[in-house]
Amino acid sequence: MPMHGDGGLASWPADPRQVADVILGAAVCAQADAVYIEPSARSEDYAITMERNAGVLASVTIDAQLGAAVIARLAFIADLDLAAAHVSSAVVPVRSGLRESEIVVTLRPGSELRADLMITKPRGRATPGFTAGPLKGDLVGQYRVVEFLGEGGMGTVFQVEHVALGRTYALKVLRGRVVERDANAAQKFLREARTAARVRHPNIVDVFDFGYLPDGRPYFVMELLEGESLADRVGRGALPPGEVVSIARQLANALAAAHDRGVIHADVTPSNALVIHNEGELHVKLVDFGLAELAGEGMHDDNPEFVIGTPAYISPEQLRGLAPTDRSDQYGLGAVLYELVCGHPPFQDGDLRTLCMMHIQAPVPAVESPLGPLPPKLADVITTCLQKSPNARFPGMRALITAVDEIERVTDRRGWRRWLST
Repeated sequence: MPMHGDGGLASWPADPRQVADVILGAAVCAQADAVYIEPSARSEDYAITMERNAGVLASVTIDAQLGAAVIARLAFIADLDLAAAHVSSAVVPVRSGLRESEIVVTLRPGSELRADLMITKPRGRATPGFTAGPLKGDLVGQYRVVEFLGEGGMGTVFQVEHVALGRTYALKVLRGRVVERDANAAQKFLREARTAARVRHPNIVDVFDFGYLPDGRPYFVMELLEGESLADRVGRGALPPGEVVSIARQLANALAAAHDRGVIHADVTPSNALVIHNEGELHVKLVDFGLAELAGEGMHDDNPEFVIGTPAYISPEQLRGLAPTDRSDQYGLGAVLYELVCGHPPFQDGDLRTLCMMHIQAPVPAVESPLGPLPPKLADVITTCLQKSPNARFPGMRALITAVDEIERVTDRRGWRRWLST
C-alpha cells in the first residue's frame, strides 16, 4: 500500500486514473472505513485522508489539479454527474488481492470539488420493533450508559461515560424501525455523520465517535450540552427580534461552514438547534447532521410517526422528491426564523398532505412579531429564504449572512438595538 504518513505524493503517478486505482485498492487492503479527498486546510493542494475506527491511518497531499482530476475519475467510475448541484452517491465493487469490498463514492458540490469513499462492511440485522435501549449500565463500545435522555422520530439519546477517560458524552442511536424501513439506512446514517463530523465550527455540535450496536443499529457519540432546544424556547412564545437576528447569524454561519464542505443538513428545525447560555451570551448549536441523508424519505408514509423530514420546515423541492441542496437548508432556516419571530411556523395544518401542498403552493405569509416592530429588512430576509423556487432565494448562505450583517449594522446605526433591549 503506497500511502504512508503525512507528506506529498510526488512519487505517485501523475495519471489520475492510476491514482484513483491506488486509492481504491489501498482502502480495501487497509480495511479502512473511509477516505476523504478534499482541498487541504494548510495549502492549496488536495489532501487524501484514510480513516479506520475514527482514527487516521494515513494523510497525504497531491497537487490541486491532480486532486480534482482524481475526483473526476472516481465520478466516471461510479457513473456520477460531476456537475450535480446536490450530493450524489453510488456503489463501486473493488477487489484488491484476495479482498473484496463495496465502496460508496460520494461527490459533494461545496465551494470546491470533494469526494468521500466509504468502505461498506456486513452488519448485523436490526431487531424488528426494537426502539429502546441500550439499558443503564450497558457498555456500547468504549462507553457506559449512564441514563436515558430522550427520544425522537429518528433516534434515541443517552448520556454515556467513556470508561477510560471518565468524560461524559451524548450517544444517539438510530431507531430500529427506521432501519427496518430501509436496509441501507444504517450505512447512510453513519456515512453522513462521519462526513459532517469533519466540519468543525463553534455553532455545530462536535461528534467524536461512531459504531454499531450488536443488532446492527448505528450510533454516534457527540458532546453533551446543557441547554434547551429552540423548539422548547419558542414553545413559550415568540422571541425578541434582537435575539432572532443573533440566532439567524449563528445558524447561517454553521450552515455556510457545512455547505463549504459539501454537507447539507436537510432538516433544519427548532428541535435541531440547541440554545446554550455562554457567560450571559446566547449561543446556538446545530445538531443531527448525521440524519441529512435520510431526511425527506418518509414524507409520503401513511404513518405520521415515520415522517423524517420535518413537515413544518421542509422545502418544496424536497417534497417533490428532489435531492436537498444548500438552498433547501435556506428554506428550513427561513421557516425556523419565521417561527421565532411570529411564534408559529409559516404554514400549519392538521392534515399532512395539506401542509405539504401549502409549502409548494401557498403564498409566503406576512412576517409580523407580536412583540412589536421588526428591525429593518429582517422580514425581507425571512421571506427571501421562503421562496418556492430555490433560484429565488439567496445565491448562497454567505449572501444570507451578508444580509443579516447589514441588519445588524442598520440597527446599530439607528439605535434600534437599544430599543430592542429595553
